[in-house]
Amino acid sequence: MYLLSILVFLALCILFMGFCTGGGLSNIVYFIDMPTITTLALLVLPMMIIAGEMKDFNNAFRLGAKMKKPVKRAELLRAMEAVSFAMKAFWTAGIFGFLVPTMNTFLNFPGELDVLLAMKYIAVGSIPLCYASMVTVVLLPLRARLKRRFHELCEENNNIADSVEQESMNFDVKQSE
Repeated sequence: MYLLSILVFLALCILFMGFCTGGGLSNIVYFIDMPTITTLALLVLPMMIIAGEMKDFNNAFRLGAKMKKPVKRAELLRAMEAVSFAMKAFWTAGIFGFLVPTMNTFLNFPGELDVLLAMKYIAVGSIPLCYASMVTVVLLPLRARLKRRFHELCEENNNIADSVEQESMNFDVKQSE
């Protein structure tokens, strides 16, 4: 159900982008940029591997999708940290991917600055920011599900601790009688 809702959300985002550009769904092609996707992957994946978050990031999808299976508190904390790190890594890579071509546009522009041409270059340069925001939009519900599951686990542990404490108090009262 979780994956289905993400797919529906992405389809709605694609439709929204298509209709906001004014040309319908044929303009979606302008948002697909394989060099940008490759650049983001080459920036984010090494960060995730070096930080040791890749395994926990993969587990986050399993933990977020299957709410019934028992899980350890530490595993949930690691998964939440990995998802937060991935979101920050994508935003960092997106900003880097935006700033480099934008600075290159301004530094290497011959003669007078043609504003219309510069805006076209900046529009293409802003695609990494668009991709970073799309990945973040997909990861936000996952992080929320993991947090909810963590809070439920903490409440269960508190209830168990309270019941054990209550039983020990009842046992102490029975022994003193």
